[in-house]
Amino acid sequence: MATKSRVVESSFRFGCGRYVQEAGAAAMLPEEIKRLHGTNAFIMGGKTAFSLALPVIEPALRGAGMPYTVHEYPGFCCVQTCEEQMETEAFANADVVVGIGGGNVCDAAKYMAVRGDRPVILIPTSSATCACFTPLSVTYTKDFRRAGSFHHDREVNGVLVDMDFMCRQPERLLASGVYDAAAKMIEIEQRVRDLSANEVDVGLYASYALSKHTYERMFALFPEAVKALRAGESNKALFDLVYLSVAATGVISGMARGSNQCAIAHKIYDLSRALFPQEIKASLHGEIVGIGLLAQLYYNGRESEVATFAADMRSHGLPTSLPQIGIAQSDANKRLLYDQLIASTAMAGTDAEEQERLQRALTIIW
Repeated sequence: MATKSRVVESSFRFGCGRYVQEAGAAAMLPEEIKRLHGTNAFIMGGKTAFSLALPVIEPALRGAGMPYTVHEYPGFCCVQTCEEQMETEAFANADVVVGIGGGNVCDAAKYMAVRGDRPVILIPTSSATCACFTPLSVTYTKDFRRAGSFHHDREVNGVLVDMDFMCRQPERLLASGVYDAAAKMIEIEQRVRDLSANEVDVGLYASYALSKHTYERMFALFPEAVKALRAGESNKALFDLVYLSVAATGVISGMARGSNQCAIAHKIYDLSRALFPQEIKASLHGEIVGIGLLAQLYYNGRESEVATFAADMRSHGLPTSLPQIGIAQSDANKRLLYDQLIASTAMAGTDAEEQERLQRALTIIW
């Protein structure tokens, strides 16, 4: 029996107005700002991202005679933090927002750009998520709890994926992006199983088809991409893997309308952030989703694949259980997570037998 899905966003938003992926892409920032009729950029990011990207983009901006200001964005995407930065004089004077870094900075930049009615250009420094591509901001409280998602009414204006940055990202981030992207196919399986194409939302069915291709190609490319990454070089395998993790996965999300594709694995992520924010503060999105995928595989009837899937995760240094990321293994925590999952949209429409199956699936990740 397929789990009922709920459409949160009515429109199909396929990602971004312009996506560039090549070596040296970050130096194209002045051209992209001009394309959007921008004249003054509000550039936000974290320290690590700035150390990587500013030596490339600042000479390009100065050479173009384009004014800009640089602002460090701290931590998670938080509405309060975003609003505080939007009250600055620098933001008021800027007519384009540029976000540089990982998923949280990209989500914050999108939120601020939409709220401030400005275009946004994103320069990811890793492929750990598809956040730079999707018209969605996942937000958190000041104490790192999951606070909800904003489905924006416009797409990202431009994305510059610089392969000179991508080949220098830690393997942990590359792997995190692969398992977050892999979740799309495995989770959509829960939504569409036992249903014909005529019974499934057309966008969800199309996203399922693309997610299967993405899943197969990612794991075929993964070994060669990791070799290139460890050598600090880019090759076709790494280029293709980054594209699949970011652009293709972002399109999958857009076709599924931003929420339809999520099931048990992402709900485990959401609940872990909400229930155990301090314990898992240092864990990556894809790492937690990857743990959830082990339970998702079991729930989907693919028990025989769980051990190999977990072994592959461990080979890239990823955790495979909740205690490994700091969530204590206690009866109270187990019951809390199970009860919250049963009451969530991930299990809507399931019967007692399926709920019992979920309980067995969760034993794998404790």
